[in-house]
Amino acid sequence: MQGIRLSDNFLYFCAAFLLLVGYLLNLGVQPLYLEEPRRTIVAMELLANQNLWVPTLIGEYYYNKPPLYNWLLIAFVNLFGGFNEFALRLPTVLSSFGIAGLMYAAAKRYWQDVSIAMLSALLFLTAAGVLLFFSMLAEIDLFYSLIVFAGILAIYHFGEKERYWPLFLLVYLSCALGVLTKGLPSFVFTAVSLLVYFIDKKRFKVLFYPAHFAGITLLGILLFAYYYQYAKYHDLSRVWTRMLTESGDRTVVSNSFGDFVSHLLLFPLNWIGDMAPASFLLLFLWRKDWKTVLFKQNSFVRFCSLMLLFNALPYWISPGTRMRYVYMLYPLACMILAWVYAQRATAPEWTGRVFRSLVLLILVILALGAWALPWLPELQFMRRSAFAWALGTSVTMGLFTWFVWKKTQFALPFLLLAFACIRIVFDGTVLPQRNDESGAQRDRSLAKKIDLIVGDAPLYTAYQEKVVAYTTIVYLNRLRPKVVQRKDHLKKGAYYLVPLRRAPKNVKILLTTVYGDKTKALIKL
Repeated sequence: MQGIRLSDNFLYFCAAFLLLVGYLLNLGVQPLYLEEPRRTIVAMELLANQNLWVPTLIGEYYYNKPPLYNWLLIAFVNLFGGFNEFALRLPTVLSSFGIAGLMYAAAKRYWQDVSIAMLSALLFLTAAGVLLFFSMLAEIDLFYSLIVFAGILAIYHFGEKERYWPLFLLVYLSCALGVLTKGLPSFVFTAVSLLVYFIDKKRFKVLFYPAHFAGITLLGILLFAYYYQYAKYHDLSRVWTRMLTESGDRTVVSNSFGDFVSHLLLFPLNWIGDMAPASFLLLFLWRKDWKTVLFKQNSFVRFCSLMLLFNALPYWISPGTRMRYVYMLYPLACMILAWVYAQRATAPEWTGRVFRSLVLLILVILALGAWALPWLPELQFMRRSAFAWALGTSVTMGLFTWFVWKKTQFALPFLLLAFACIRIVFDGTVLPQRNDESGAQRDRSLAKKIDLIVGDAPLYTAYQEKVVAYTTIVYLNRLRPKVVQRKDHLKKGAYYLVPLRRAPKNVKILLTTVYGDKTKALIKL
């Protein structure tokens, strides 16, 4: 400890640096999987079709999402030399740090405290669901969250100054970008946020000011500009019908009463788990005056609390909700919890003792649990490296445990440092493992096998059912001069991926694979 002067801000800065390293390390190693291939195929086909307005998926119209996120992917693959995994995932990393940057700027401005501002941003970046899952995917949700969260902040920033023209123009710009990214949910976020803010401020009449109608007009112009272009190529009614259906599928109307009750109980618990370690700070809210802390002490905290409560409510009563649908609300929750932590001196004394004990327990578990790495069957291909990762992790967590034991006031900063280190360990072990052996890796290998057989000859999928994983299609598109599309009318001279049971009689089967528990085949007519 001698020669080292610890402080919250110094430790927060170290955590931020480690998180930046962790978010970028091995970002492009694992093959594309989950929803990443779908987003990528749509972007590939927008380019191949030379039509940026109408999304398609394997040659068929794609209605589920408008193309703004795909445009972003196209911009990044042009900057970074093609549809490589790093280029596709970098927008998610930048969106994550963009959200954290907005959080830092807002907290610093409205609370005049750099420590709380840094803590707010770090709580979001270390939230388990973001840190160890969605921040490393070429997926739409964190980019969309950045758009929505920026719009919510604009309401408070300009609303407090009573500058209504920039308020409504920026909010409806955010709404338009949100609709062009993910569809109808942006209308709900915008309407709920504006209503709650102006009703709380007792300024409901502002919603009838010309500035508000100007914002709505801007929204209409932007959406009209896109859908006018879309309508030149395809029936617009199908798009809106599908968007309405997709949104309705998640509501209580489309689910059973049992699903509704189960979701009502599990949604808050899933949220708490997904936001750890930020959710550990709920301990400091266990106080008699919690309503005062959340709604009366500070106007910005009150704003965040109201925005969080009323925007989360529609998702709380919708059984089809996934946690990623509310990632734009995580920053609000993290800023509230950072504020609550800053008020810990007036919380019951036992909350601090329990929190420090919890941190010590977690650090000890991480220090001991690291030694499981070399013995995991999945990591035997890199066992020597796994031993090094285990030793480094165990020593690091052991040092953090010792520091927290000696300097209990730094329990939270060292916990955030520990989570930042865990992301780096994850990058160095789990991501290489997924590149070595995983479902996505096998799908990528299948694409190489198919390409070796087909070469530059025409290749299609046939019939309506999904024949191979979208991951395989992505890597075929990367290897081949033309994107793979669906053709249900088989023609001679081309290769087809078809269900084996639907392969024409007497045709030669060039390759078989199992997808969705059914055998698929590569044939040539």
